[in-house]
Amino acid sequence: MLSIQKKNEAFLKFSGKTKNKNNYFTLSKNGNMREAARNLFSTLRLIKKGGYSSIAVGKIPNQGLGLAINDRLKKASHK
Repeated sequence: MLSIQKKNEAFLKFSGKTKNKNNYFTLSKNGNMREAARNLFSTLRLIKKGGYSSIAVGKIPNQGLGLAINDRLKKASHK
């Protein structure tokens, strides 16, 4: 698991429990790819609203809907 190294950085992960920190965000608690895809934009808005300066992203499976999620995150990283 990646750890937060930068000050004011958010950590976005695909599944599992989140740490008891405000800067950790999970797309799906149980690893459901559809739920993760559904939650992607609302989670990104929460991160933006939180004023974080950067986002570290944990591994997201690169298959099925994961391809679309990874593509969207890649596009967002180039803005």
